[in-house]
Amino acid sequence: MRILITGFVIFVIWCFFSAWLFNDKLLPAMKKPVPVQTLPESRTNTADSLMKLKASMPGDLLIYFEFNGTKFKTDPQTDNSIAAFKAWLEKYPGSVLSVTGNTDLVGTAEYNKALGLKRAMVVVKYLQEKGINSGRILSESMGKSKPIADYLTSEGRAKNRRTEISIKMQ
Repeated sequence: MRILITGFVIFVIWCFFSAWLFNDKLLPAMKKPVPVQTLPESRTNTADSLMKLKASMPGDLLIYFEFNGTKFKTDPQTDNSIAAFKAWLEKYPGSVLSVTGNTDLVGTAEYNKALGLKRAMVVVKYLQEKGINSGRILSESMGKSKPIADYLTSEGRAKNRRTEISIKMQ
């Protein structure tokens, strides 16, 4: 029994000693601040410059059409947006305009694809009249496959009868 008590007392003394040694001597040495060497920011961040370029890019332009129609009405706001696209294309020769025709749900898939392409081509012709080179314009038709609104209401279907003009970087 005496050996157990002696062992227990030595164990408790050892625990106190090791706790004191760790907390007072070793732990502060591990907490010393380590100097960090910083490098000067001499190069530009590519991601930041791409984000700035994207932010300065003109936003997409939507031109809406009547049911089963390919005619649209121009207004000063549309002309200003097209002027911004033209200025962008002159400033960045590696970019092109993407003109995408869309339709509502009414009609067959083939008919809607053809109607969307007709709408896109009408807008391409208008862009060419405004001085944009045809070699810098890509046109396509999505038909009814890319709706931006529902097909349940007449307002939703009207929003889907559109042509989108956007800038694509090459």
